[in-house]
Amino acid sequence: MKNIERSQLDSDLLRTFVAIAETGNLTQAANYLNRTQSAISVQIKKLEASFSTQLFYRQPRGMLLTEDGHRLLPEARKLIAEVNRIAGLFTNKLSGRVALGVPDDCGLVILESGLRHFLANNPDVEVSVRCSLSSQFPQAIQAGELDLALYLASPEEDFDTILWQEESVWVAHESLQLMPDQVVPLAVYDRDCWWREVAIDALEEVNRPYQMTFSSESIAGIKTAVNAGVAVAMLSINSVEPHMKILTKADGFPSLPPSSMALLRHSQQSELCNAMEDSIRNALSLSKLVS
Repeated sequence: MKNIERSQLDSDLLRTFVAIAETGNLTQAANYLNRTQSAISVQIKKLEASFSTQLFYRQPRGMLLTEDGHRLLPEARKLIAEVNRIAGLFTNKLSGRVALGVPDDCGLVILESGLRHFLANNPDVEVSVRCSLSSQFPQAIQAGELDLALYLASPEEDFDTILWQEESVWVAHESLQLMPDQVVPLAVYDRDCWWREVAIDALEEVNRPYQMTFSSESIAGIKTAVNAGVAVAMLSINSVEPHMKILTKADGFPSLPPSSMALLRHSQQSELCNAMEDSIRNALSLSKLVS
């Protein structure tokens, strides 16, 4: 391949490459880019031909980056960010500060996808992120401490801005063995929140004995107790880790209501918040979280 041909690389091809790399799936990438699956498949073949290398392993359940694909990904992101910066030179650029609340059990998804997209297109904006229990977010929104927040709503709460729902499950480390009538060593949040109440109420409703063995203010702490094999906890299905097992009625555990994620906004509307909301929704779409 001649150097002159390599220098004519289309940034649009790199956008397609990054979308597939981040979703691991042609269909999801096509939906995100608003193109057909066949069109982006042709683009990737063209990109691979221009570099004379294979960038993805095609597998029945998705697309995995090759070694060369991993080498290209950070450089592709840099180039796209630069193209976006240049494209924005003669447009009205957003500036200022936006404060975002993200539950700590879904923070990585948002930060890695939504914020990367947002900051690439709005380099003059300062983003402040609070990752914690979402039960604190409604008050923070009302007080003006947060502009936007993802809020884990209880089964009784009704919001117009529900972004997705996901199953709630009981989990334990695969090494922990419990008899159906054995006292459950329970890991819960150390603050009053509906997540804690639902877990306790569900066990009491079926007369399953329990003992609060471990408490933490974060999902990371709860997972630590579960992975240590010392406690059972209630988690969302997307928070379950490889060495955790899901406990069912066969194990003596009752069913649980699903969790719902709502988007809360401060009453003061702004173009900056609108742009951040768009990036959040795009990130959720990429992560298969939008129903």
